[in-house]
Amino acid sequence: MEPTQTRSGGSNKPSAAKRYGPVIAIVVVVALIVGGFLLFKKDDKSKKAATATTSANGGGTGKAPWLLFDKADIKTDWGPNCDKSTGKIKIPWTYAAPCAKAFSGDNGGATADGVTKDAIKIVVYQGDPAKNPLQAASVSKAGADVSPATARATYEGYFKMFEKYYNFYGRKLDIKYFFGSGGPMDEVTARADANAIADMHPFAVISGPNQTPVWAETLTARKVFCLGNCSLAVPTKTIEANAPYLMGYGPTPEQAGLMTAKLVTSELAGKNAVYGGDDVKNKKRVFGITHYDTVDGQQRDAYAILRSELTKKNVKIAADLPFQLDLGRGQENARTQIAKLKEAGVTTVIYTGDPLTPGNLTKEATAQNYFPEWVIGSNVLVDIAVFGRTYDQEQWKHAFGLALTGSRVNQDSNPAYTVYQWFNGVRPPDNTYGVILADLAQLVTGLHETGPNLTPGTFKDAIFNAPVAGGTPIAPRTSRGSHGLWPGTDLGGTDDTGLIWWDPKARGENEIGVVGDGLYQYTQMGKRWALADIPATDPGFFDPSKSVTIFTTVPKAFQTPKYPSPAK
Repeated sequence: MEPTQTRSGGSNKPSAAKRYGPVIAIVVVVALIVGGFLLFKKDDKSKKAATATTSANGGGTGKAPWLLFDKADIKTDWGPNCDKSTGKIKIPWTYAAPCAKAFSGDNGGATADGVTKDAIKIVVYQGDPAKNPLQAASVSKAGADVSPATARATYEGYFKMFEKYYNFYGRKLDIKYFFGSGGPMDEVTARADANAIADMHPFAVISGPNQTPVWAETLTARKVFCLGNCSLAVPTKTIEANAPYLMGYGPTPEQAGLMTAKLVTSELAGKNAVYGGDDVKNKKRVFGITHYDTVDGQQRDAYAILRSELTKKNVKIAADLPFQLDLGRGQENARTQIAKLKEAGVTTVIYTGDPLTPGNLTKEATAQNYFPEWVIGSNVLVDIAVFGRTYDQEQWKHAFGLALTGSRVNQDSNPAYTVYQWFNGVRPPDNTYGVILADLAQLVTGLHETGPNLTPGTFKDAIFNAPVAGGTPIAPRTSRGSHGLWPGTDLGGTDDTGLIWWDPKARGENEIGVVGDGLYQYTQMGKRWALADIPATDPGFFDPSKSVTIFTTVPKAFQTPKYPSPAK
């Protein structure tokens, strides 16, 4: 069984039930791209990391497998696509890969499963929103495209650009598209599809039915990399158990939980609820938590870290309410949770979880005439306007907390948009281009950084030894490995956070270009904080004079060099 379509056009025609792109996959990885981009930051820590061994987490030697740009190294040939003034490839995208040592000769041939002398096989999973129509409706309502044709065309535009400019060491990308047979939570079809893909012997898979851990576990057990939007909010224990084949995006749930706890204990605990509605305003804060988990309790350990940090600071939780993402029973579950929060006298609700559940929670809170503070804690895309606009606005005007994504930039200045247009001469066909670029960016950048000896171990080493990226208002700082930003070996992506509040009256474009009312305000003009730096004083919540909603253009300090467009 091989229900795939190759990039060259050959295909096994899928049935009508298998023609659509993934639902949650369309929206959950925007976190790396929305409103921003990444900068390679070669400070002393990252230079040391480039030569340090970081063999923890399985596979590889821990040493950088291929030589990356060093300005002091004037003898090395960095190839024709290298801009030596920046040390990066000549693509007008701030996340362009660092220049790599030029290559010629024997690349080693079949260095790993899915790798030959001439090609690297990659499978892009496309799911079926018809298998989960409630989620499909929620995504479509938010304004996101769900067309498989436009998504695929957008993938193709990016892949062609990277093949032209990045170094894959004599190999081409052999891209195949796999049409999934079930919904994002269906364990039976997820396992069957993962095994079918593994039987195709690819080097890596992008995306998948990521609401069940079976998907990633099956692929990694078959020694296939699970990358991009393949597994969401992956706990440290899961990454370690599936090393080196599993890499998540954003911070790990444990890291995001530490940030949540730091905000609560430093800024909020022991003070009055000044940001809530009249029924709770100026009362001493009483905390409740609503937190996402899976059927098998995959998030339990990460949540325990959050609770432990709160307990250390004597922060009591009056209502502890786990939930699963079940939109079919969403309003019913929300009714129960809101009733419990209200009964416990909670003034301040800490929310950790997905971007769809707050729609039901906030609607139900208004129905029960309950207007608490809403603290945005560890989350997946709750912190973007695409979803903020779908929540009950009478509730969400009391929302504030972590922005794991970067500050917003207008669509026509969004680097994911402009780099596609620069190379292809037209705008991206699908308005979830930011998701699509994020899906494949880690893969192609890692391939470029790995060098000709491409194996699972060397690929992981390349990712872990890559320079630290970002650290600006519109560019979350990101890294993996040992760069001195987290204790031990960092298995997550994002290393810092912004602090935001919801302004229902602010008007402008959201992350997919839809103009409307309601935007997040980024405090202190989008400043981002590492865990240790999260402030103990008010950073400017609900103060427009200290906040920014959108950077209408990329600030001059962060603009990329201008390169001639290759588009005909």
